[in-house]
Amino acid sequence: MLKRQILHGTSWLLAGRLFSNAVGLASTLLAARFLMPEDFGLVAIAMGVFGIAGALVELPVGTALVQLKTATKADFDTAWTINFLRGLIVAALMAASAWPIAIVFDDPRLLAIILALASYPVLLGLRNAWFEQYIRDMDFRWEALVETLTKVVSFAVVLSISIATGSYWALPLSLIASGVAAVVLSYVLCPRLPGFCLSEFRKFFGFSVWLGLGQIADSIRDTAGTFLIGKFVGTTRLGAWSVGTQFADRLELVLYSPMERTLFAAFSSIRHDAEHLRETFLKAMHTGFAFIAPVCVGMGLLSPEVIAIALGPKWSVAAQVLGFIAPAMALYLLAGLGTSLATALGHTRDVFRVKVISALVHLPLILAGVHFAGLQGALWASVVTAAIWCGLCAGLVSKIAGVSLSRQGAAIARSAGAALIMASVVITARAMLFAEGDDTLLAVILRAVTLSGLGAVTYVVSHFALWQLAGRSAGVEAAALDLVYGRRAGG
Repeated sequence: MLKRQILHGTSWLLAGRLFSNAVGLASTLLAARFLMPEDFGLVAIAMGVFGIAGALVELPVGTALVQLKTATKADFDTAWTINFLRGLIVAALMAASAWPIAIVFDDPRLLAIILALASYPVLLGLRNAWFEQYIRDMDFRWEALVETLTKVVSFAVVLSISIATGSYWALPLSLIASGVAAVVLSYVLCPRLPGFCLSEFRKFFGFSVWLGLGQIADSIRDTAGTFLIGKFVGTTRLGAWSVGTQFADRLELVLYSPMERTLFAAFSSIRHDAEHLRETFLKAMHTGFAFIAPVCVGMGLLSPEVIAIALGPKWSVAAQVLGFIAPAMALYLLAGLGTSLATALGHTRDVFRVKVISALVHLPLILAGVHFAGLQGALWASVVTAAIWCGLCAGLVSKIAGVSLSRQGAAIARSAGAALIMASVVITARAMLFAEGDDTLLAVILRAVTLSGLGAVTYVVSHFALWQLAGRSAGVEAAALDLVYGRRAGG
């Protein structure tokens, strides 16, 4: 029953994420055609301010609501009140920092952008807390619908402003419009009004404080590159960094977020059954990484073609960014399963500790990287941090859930091996077949189709070959064969 709920919930979220991310990608592509890399750099700095300000007062009460065994009206009212007050505080912090940030980066445009974006956290705080009841019930249809419709609204704003004015204001205004849409939809789809209440504040604070502190560590780690590149390398290269990482972030939103949302609810529901919990985690790890690894590594391998086809020649630096960040994203997504398990089990303090260690490692690495090697150094620092973060999360899972490092390694071994073989074959084929590097659009498309097809075939064949060598043990390969032969028999 639980397995069916996980698959059903993930399928709804995945469908919603696929559509909404297709719309979001179209929005980015459209804006990139009308705007310059410098414009994206400016907005990236402003969003970095939002990230830092938001993290300073972060209390993820939505997660706490899902984790509660039973939730009363006072719980939902308190959650809404905390979110609303937090939104006001974040907006005030952003407004206070707008002028100093504009001075530091010597760009007065940042003042108006940051002040405008200060409305966004207020909107986030107004969303209906009762909407989380759908997540508690593992009914993810409405969340998928909200995400899809907000992306459509955001795209419409980007489209109209970009075509009409060609201004960088298309980016912040589209974000604000999506916030308005999310608030309205949360009440339309769940017509139950929350009230102002803080009676259960201690309950939420006790669970969420460590998650909130962990968000601060995450935010510092993630925005360090934004501020350092913007200050020392320039907003043009920062814009390339921003767009390249946006492409990589799509992988997280499509591949991981639907699975994480359903698995967190599932882990929470079986947290008192240790053996069932361990088996569910290992299956999720094995199956999830089988899909995550080839897509992330493949995106990195084909980054020159992806960016050239999608954005054109003025964004060539973004291809370099995507080539590093996309494979590193596979490590972050894998580690995310561990933090989801730890959070569901209530080990939020332990999650906070590993996030602090990750941030403390990343800051000197990226500072040294930017200082000695500019953008390239920042990219290498991000890859090293991703590997360290993945190792820390694996150790955390071993400690709190009794899933040994060897069992975790065995769960992903065949997928990791197949991905490495795929990378070797694609890199060799590129050097042998496309050494001339023809940059015409037709040639780039042909190269992308050839290399992606070769990579996909190599990954699948390698995966099954490694499965045969492992004695045809239970796993995603056996499930795939059962699905294929089952359909043939049914046909």
